[in-house]
Amino acid sequence: MSEEATPQAPLTKYREVTFAAVATGLLIGVVMNAAITYSGLKIGFTLGGSAIAAVVGWGVLRGLLRKGSIVENNICQTIASSVNTSNSGVIFTVPVLFLLGIELDFWLLAAACGAGAILGVAFIIPTRKQMVDLERLRFPTGTAVAAVLRSPGEGVKKAFVLVAGILVSMLVYWFTQAHVLTIAGRTLMGYEAIGAWIGDARGWNMSWLGNETLDLGALLTSQWQWLSENAWHPSFQFVWAIAPFAIGAGFITGKPGLVVLAGGVLANFVITPLAYEWGWMSPEVEPGDAVGVGRTTMNRNIGIGMLMGGAFIGLLAAFPALGAALSSMKRSSQTGTQDEMPLWVLGLAIVLGFGALYWAAQGTLTDGDPKQAALIAAVGTAWMWFAGIVIAQCTGMTDWSPISGMALLTVMICLVLTGNQVVPAVLVGAAVCVAITLCADMMQDLKTGHLVGGVPFRQQMMELCFVWIGPVVCLGTVWLIATANMNEFGVAFGEGTTTGAPQAVALQGAIDGIRGGDAPYALFAMGGGLGTLLSLSGLAGLGVLVGLSMYLPMIYLLPYGLGCLLQMLCSAIKGRGWTESWGVPFAAGLIVGEGLLGVGFAAYQVIGG
Repeated sequence: MSEEATPQAPLTKYREVTFAAVATGLLIGVVMNAAITYSGLKIGFTLGGSAIAAVVGWGVLRGLLRKGSIVENNICQTIASSVNTSNSGVIFTVPVLFLLGIELDFWLLAAACGAGAILGVAFIIPTRKQMVDLERLRFPTGTAVAAVLRSPGEGVKKAFVLVAGILVSMLVYWFTQAHVLTIAGRTLMGYEAIGAWIGDARGWNMSWLGNETLDLGALLTSQWQWLSENAWHPSFQFVWAIAPFAIGAGFITGKPGLVVLAGGVLANFVITPLAYEWGWMSPEVEPGDAVGVGRTTMNRNIGIGMLMGGAFIGLLAAFPALGAALSSMKRSSQTGTQDEMPLWVLGLAIVLGFGALYWAAQGTLTDGDPKQAALIAAVGTAWMWFAGIVIAQCTGMTDWSPISGMALLTVMICLVLTGNQVVPAVLVGAAVCVAITLCADMMQDLKTGHLVGGVPFRQQMMELCFVWIGPVVCLGTVWLIATANMNEFGVAFGEGTTTGAPQAVALQGAIDGIRGGDAPYALFAMGGGLGTLLSLSGLAGLGVLVGLSMYLPMIYLLPYGLGCLLQMLCSAIKGRGWTESWGVPFAAGLIVGEGLLGVGFAAYQVIGG
């Protein structure tokens, strides 16, 4: 039989870009954005939401609507992750303006971050063929999301598990905040009151139980006298936050997250006690204050240096990706298949993004110099392209990306360009950080689409259409939380608030030091050398991860480390497949539940509750 006479099976047209997928993706993205923004301001880093979106997507499309295909849910999670992912770029940079007492127009920031979101997606699209088709980078998260999409039957059940995690997290978090809530003239009972009631009834000393913390150090030393006399330094602070979201974040990260915990242990239980004993701190410092003093004057600066050193090595290691990107762009323009985004659409997106960034830069410069604004916008745009390719390459190989290190590098470069003008430097830094986070997210999503049979053009178009929503939602959440903190604590973020924003506090320290001319360059250099050596050790991102944990709050790192250990224990007992299928959705619910209730409490405080 001739080839022409061979019957061909008709092509099946699957549901892909539908109203249900778009609406569900937008709703999931907005909710996750607000929840993870709140969590990130507390713990100091964020988590991607693609897997959560894929699970919830199946719960809606298959569980509620009784329809939906794999590629339709892929569009749903693509939109959701594009709306959610920009939060890390915002919360690492924008809160520093509140810490410095600088007021800035909301829409200028939104324009800059929105421009960064559009430019990040536009710049990375031409590299899809090189990274996904030719180099076949793994993109671990994208591969894992594809596995979720391929199991629609389990997806509905996983959605119920995720909801269970949300409810548990909300219940636990409710009692951490109950003591500050007054409903119908009655203050609700928190954990401290519950502990006092139990202590009175049983005759136990429950002073170690607070409304939001567990002072396990006080509990251990009171139970075992020999511990306090022989092995417990007076500067040790073994205080745990009652934080389900931190346990959930650690569970999702698993074994690699122990590196972050190790950095925190090194800073708080090794470096700080030694610095106190060796007289590196002022004689007036009390042992109980040593951790706070050490973090402010020493550990934070060493950590900043490690971030910069590790990020610089990451840039050098991924430099070959630039040539690959140029080749891919040239190849795309020559072939021009219908599956890829036309280059004229990308060009239009780049022009619009550059225009928005220029407008925002000119609006924040003290003299509004158009030439300087154009220079800042041009350098920022070029840096987005360069750093975005680096971040995407790192993510494809290791699932790790040095966003925080890039944030510091970007703001430092912009401070030089603007003559130490903080506002435009932070504004462009925020735009760049949003862009590079979305570069990594876009490639993860395209890898997922490649594995499940999605059309790249449709994913790319959906991201370009909706990616600007994420910065607006995240900035609105930051403003809401800052206003609530001002009402309750008198300051927006930092020490003494429930959302310490450790990344922004570290950035504030670097900015203050550079502007004041008394930056601790010796500590920066020491940290830079350590970060460089760790990053050259063969473990990708080690310098950045350890540097990051040097100034993150130990109160959250401890439950985070517990989550890592629980994931390892579940994998050993139940197997890796069971842990990823059922444990991870529950852990994701722990993150989302506390974040949603935290944003709700902030809104309640702002409206006068």
